[in-house]
Amino acid sequence: MKKIINNFSFKIGYFSFSIGFTAWMFIASNLINLKKFSIWFNFKNQLDYLGLIAFFILAYSLFLIFFLLICHKKTIKFVAILLSILSTITVYFINKYDASIDRTMIMNALYTDKSEVKSLLSFQMLPFVIFYSLIPLLIILRTTIIFPKKYFLKSLKIIFIALAVSISLGFLKYNSIHLATNLSRKKIIYSIVPTNYIRSSFSVVNHTLIKPYFSNKAKNIIVEGSISKVEDLIVVLAIGETSRQKNFSLYGYDKNTNPLLSQDKKIIALNGKARIGSTLYALPEILVKNDIPLTAITSKLGIETSCFVNYSLYDNCAIPGEIKVENCKHKNQCYDEDTIPHLQKSLDEYKQGFRFVVLHLGGGSHGPSYHERYPPEFQKFTPICRDADVINKCTPQELYNTFDNTILYVDYVVENIIKTLDKSKKNYVFFYLSDHGESLLEDGRIFHGMPPGIDLPEEQAKIPLLIKSSIPISIKKQHEYTQPEIYDTILNLFNIETPVADRQKNFINKKTDK
Repeated sequence: MKKIINNFSFKIGYFSFSIGFTAWMFIASNLINLKKFSIWFNFKNQLDYLGLIAFFILAYSLFLIFFLLICHKKTIKFVAILLSILSTITVYFINKYDASIDRTMIMNALYTDKSEVKSLLSFQMLPFVIFYSLIPLLIILRTTIIFPKKYFLKSLKIIFIALAVSISLGFLKYNSIHLATNLSRKKIIYSIVPTNYIRSSFSVVNHTLIKPYFSNKAKNIIVEGSISKVEDLIVVLAIGETSRQKNFSLYGYDKNTNPLLSQDKKIIALNGKARIGSTLYALPEILVKNDIPLTAITSKLGIETSCFVNYSLYDNCAIPGEIKVENCKHKNQCYDEDTIPHLQKSLDEYKQGFRFVVLHLGGGSHGPSYHERYPPEFQKFTPICRDADVINKCTPQELYNTFDNTILYVDYVVENIIKTLDKSKKNYVFFYLSDHGESLLEDGRIFHGMPPGIDLPEEQAKIPLLIKSSIPISIKKQHEYTQPEIYDTILNLFNIETPVADRQKNFINKKTDK
């Protein structure tokens, strides 16, 4: 046996090995779950073959780029062996436990003790170990990899080709891949081996090392500016999630989705406009300018500032820090209305001067499970869609009914925020706007987001912008109001003079201003 193993050896070029090894690992690791991936690309009982193939090629291209970047003469065999072992473990746990290999799963694995590891292992793992680890290990160790001169420069050519393929497929089949990602609730991303654990490992590093570093750096940010005149005024900025203007009856929608807000004649409904269809990048459009968060300016200049959130503002309120809802009204389920008690407490504590409160209504109208964004008592429009697969499992009527119920709940939450402010008898200016809208099968699009460089479609770009003030104000007439203009408008309301401010983008003036 030893003689056979010693005789089993061969030579191969660096590029042939890199492409051959990564292709084998990628195909072998994911072929076993092909049926699962196919389900996520099945739209209206038709398999989107081109979308599925594009997704696989895209994921493989990214894996190949990663491999070529980190594999050199002294690292290639070690990396190949390590990837074989990690892929063995990953494929086994995905198949046995239907695990999603995300950041939390990687963190759990790092903190798992020996007794827990033993309980998770079984003889069923043996075929996976043989096929995905032992056989590749033997081949890798008995292979002589020949590196050409200037191999890294040549690697860059392959990397650029792979990158071009990735970008091209990302644009060409964006809707298909985006839809499958949402329908699977991102499980498709966490199931594709080995891209899933590579991506999640980077996410662990980002959240444990990089993010805290930049968060601490943000807290030390230097703010230039001053308040020209201190007044008694509370500004409340409520940021919604995915609620599009098109389904607000305040803007002419044929269903009465705003029965409460429509009764308040002092509410001003403006045409808001979003530019980015991703919450992660849309929030800075509202809250950050020139890398300086709005809350950092107000807080550093002595204005009492608070951020109460359902979900997260993604470090856009690093100063003074966000406070998440807890002890929620509906037992273990938190909804956007659970931010209101925090607002009430802030109002009770208020004495005088300026105060800034940011409310993140992060449930809003986010899909694909729209019915989870509101309490059961707001299920007015029926029948509804109860499945994340809104295309295959729901009719258009059910989809719209469920989404309209989220707007009905937004109506309730926003009206109760305003009632809380009115009852306080304090001077206030209130803003509500959404981070972006949502596509509900317009031109075949579903959910939100577009490839970089492509404008959002109307249903995603047009967002509600509601304003109510207890003090006299004048609003500059415009066809539409962009999200970044909120930043400058709030600076103006607080009489803040700073190099960051652009007075031309302010659209609200207090009538006492001269």
